[in-house]
Amino acid sequence: MTSFLGSLVKAGIRLYTFRYRRKQASLSYNIKTKARVYKCPKELDYEVSEYGGIKVEKLSLKNYNGEGIILHFHGGGAVRDMSDGFYRKIAERYVRATGLAVMSIDYSAGRDKVHPSLLNDCFNAYSGLLDSGIKPENIIAVGDSMGANLMLATCLKARDPGMPLPRAIVSICAFLDCTSSGESYYVNAHKDPMYALPFYMSKKKYADRLRRVPPYAGKCDLKDPYLSPAFGDYRDFPPMLIICGAIEVDESDSEMLFSAAKRAAVNAEYKKYKGMFHDFLYVAPFLKESRAAWKDIEKFVRSCY
Repeated sequence: MTSFLGSLVKAGIRLYTFRYRRKQASLSYNIKTKARVYKCPKELDYEVSEYGGIKVEKLSLKNYNGEGIILHFHGGGAVRDMSDGFYRKIAERYVRATGLAVMSIDYSAGRDKVHPSLLNDCFNAYSGLLDSGIKPENIIAVGDSMGANLMLATCLKARDPGMPLPRAIVSICAFLDCTSSGESYYVNAHKDPMYALPFYMSKKKYADRLRRVPPYAGKCDLKDPYLSPAFGDYRDFPPMLIICGAIEVDESDSEMLFSAAKRAAVNAEYKKYKGMFHDFLYVAPFLKESRAAWKDIEKFVRSCY
């Protein structure tokens, strides 16, 4: 059962997103954000470098000398970068939760971007990290939403020619199927406070409007695993933790990933949180359900070392 505070938060999100949901408009493309000057917390170190020609931001505890790294693929629907500060706060939380350094790939997101541009950015950054001497067994890859898409596609693109993969993978509220073929687009058509139809709109009549093809897909094959990793072959992949909210309209994407991982005999754990919405642990980390999800991530990361 959803916590009382969780129910209040969902109600607030429903009100905020109503004007977008009634038009089935993308939040990523329509909610404007502003770049902010980053003020690093005193207990952390912050530096910016380039790997493979791609900007990567590193956060770590003061004087951290360990080798463990969270490689962070941020979400934002292919249009949001690190500059508004939201994902820097998420990176800070990963540092504090795991004690590891967090390296966030600041790929060149934007409304004009079309596949495979962002995948190439992420792949080049990953390749550059390995070329710099960082060992893949010290990397745990983490991605949410579109970031989970880019993370998994990067790993597929690395695995295919035989490059080494990270030690483990954490997929959060993933957007992985550009065909939007899953049942959750209908089942959760009235439930998800961020993306679902308003209650007055019949899901029988309007649910298919939620099956939008993202502009980033361009004219590409929507079942290409490098664009839609839900259709990927995950043989030889490392252990995975898959997290999602049970009422997300794209909850099926995480189900598809889990099924694909099990078919490939990957050691995969699937955590689905009742009553929770897209990116719930990032948007509302204070919720009981979010705290449980962060604990699951911490436990998984620590089990990898």
